[in-house]
Amino acid sequence: MAAPVAPAVDPSWQAAVFGWIASRKTYPEEARRRGEEGRVSIRFTVDRSGRVMEAAISGPSGSARLDEAALALLRQASLPAFPAAMTQPRITITTTMRYSLR
Repeated sequence: MAAPVAPAVDPSWQAAVFGWIASRKTYPEEARRRGEEGRVSIRFTVDRSGRVMEAAISGPSGSARLDEAALALLRQASLPAFPAAMTQPRITITTTMRYSLR
């Protein structure tokens, strides 16, 4: 008997989620003034309706302002709902947000 296969993540849904993040990410003004840059790794769980259930920093940037901006973006967010082909009740994603002044 074959092992159960985990439901696939629809690539177009994943692209829509990353597009949503990219279009709403803002650079904190205080961090910009101070020249703070970095990469924030963030892990978040989304339910079928697209609601972010939890979000946490999995790799800090070294700037509390940048880390907080990344968390604030995803806290209570409403992302695109799962397409019908994605049958799992929720999914956890880890991604990196880059904050660069260049």
